[in-house]
Amino acid sequence: MKNLKLLFVIVIFFLGCFENKGEKETLNVCLESFPSLFDPRYSSDLTSERVLSLTHRGLFKLNENMEAVGDIVENYSLEEKKLKIELKRDVFFSDGKKLDSDDVIYTLNSILKGETPSPRRGELKAIEKIVKTGDFTLEFYLREGVASILTLLNFGIVKNGETFSPEKFPAGAGLYHIVKIKRGIEIELEENPYSKDKPKTKRVTLKAIEDPTLRSLELLRGSLDIVVNDIPYDSIKSLNEKGFQVIRKNGTNYSYIGINCKKKPLDKKNVRKALAYAINRKAILKNILNGFGREADSMLSPENWAYQATSKIEYNPLLSEELLEKENIKRDKQGLRGSFSYKTSMNKTSKFIAEAIREDLRKIGFDLKIETLEWGTFYGDIKRGNFDLFSLNWIGINDPDAYRYRFSSSMTPPSGFNRGFYSNFQLDELLLKGSREFDKEKRREIYSKVQEILSEEMPYINLWWPDIVVIASPKVRIGDVPSDGNFSFIKDVEKMESSKF
Repeated sequence: MKNLKLLFVIVIFFLGCFENKGEKETLNVCLESFPSLFDPRYSSDLTSERVLSLTHRGLFKLNENMEAVGDIVENYSLEEKKLKIELKRDVFFSDGKKLDSDDVIYTLNSILKGETPSPRRGELKAIEKIVKTGDFTLEFYLREGVASILTLLNFGIVKNGETFSPEKFPAGAGLYHIVKIKRGIEIELEENPYSKDKPKTKRVTLKAIEDPTLRSLELLRGSLDIVVNDIPYDSIKSLNEKGFQVIRKNGTNYSYIGINCKKKPLDKKNVRKALAYAINRKAILKNILNGFGREADSMLSPENWAYQATSKIEYNPLLSEELLEKENIKRDKQGLRGSFSYKTSMNKTSKFIAEAIREDLRKIGFDLKIETLEWGTFYGDIKRGNFDLFSLNWIGINDPDAYRYRFSSSMTPPSGFNRGFYSNFQLDELLLKGSREFDKEKRREIYSKVQEILSEEMPYINLWWPDIVVIASPKVRIGDVPSDGNFSFIKDVEKMESSKF
């Protein structure tokens, strides 16, 4: 009996060691919120895209110079209205199926012709048809030349016949695949056993933690290894002093205030500009973001080849007053000119920014009614155009054709991302011309004019390009991080601590 008890103790000890080892071989990464969808055809929010960058692969991907290069594509040739593609022959979905032409055609057609509206449909409607010329070769016929077509084909491919459901997570051909989901809490990933390339860490758990203070505590406890851009700026210095790695670089993502350009008086450009001049962005960057960002004058960052510097909107509430008087928008007896709703997420930093903007706009006579919403509700309202003003970030803006999908009058939801219903005939013509121009220098000239018009018209209020800030445990080895903060770098992260008996 004594020996049996001893054996039991030894078994429990070893089981505990193995469990501990498994935990230590799992990379724990924070998500700011739980993803809305796991289907690359229909997702458009940041957290979904971060997950899908690990589980799926697209025809093309973007290199460090923001240029489209083949991902699952081996070779291609692009003429004005024809794109020929040869797929790699060694790409497999996580269930063992080899990725082929039928999968690509099905994925694209389910976007272009499917019953469920996809936010990518407007971007891809230039594709007239796709012809299979072999098991791994295809030809895309375009209705018109689209210079950004390669960039637009950088989303994940799903298997032939994969139907859409909000509850499903279709198999992908990425380095990882989803093995378990706890809705609203976490997502467990393991390496794709059929992938030719292998990640350095075989298991990843993505933990949705919406409270920024809790994220810091989870880092300190050791239950998180990596947080990307989701730590309060005032906590970063403290974490660094405690031995955590802080990786910081200029970011290419874009923070802005979206405006409902159909609603009076926001339909007037002078009113939109008055709001922009009233916001003290320098003070917000210094006091709330602790300097972790650069004031933006365009959706494109200075790192982009098509960026054109325009006249920056400096803090000038007196000019705001002049513009409002010019539009005959007077103060009432209480000193108010009107009120707007302002929608934002429940993120702590976003709340502080909203409060600062409310105080700034109050000085010029506008009452800002802040609505802080749970992410799903907030994003749903934005997609439906249910707002006066809102704050969000655009992630991964690389090709200047992105302006067309956000500001062309033909790209209102559900066809595109012109959620403020802005309309400008001159801009529409320039955006269409830019999308069809393949000469880089001519495109640069076109988009220079585009940026000048938008700077004058102000359908968005430019805020800043936030820095990319990664906080990592001292127990992980981490390399370069993309300038848009996407999660593709995780495949090269190595967890150095190993269990010891």
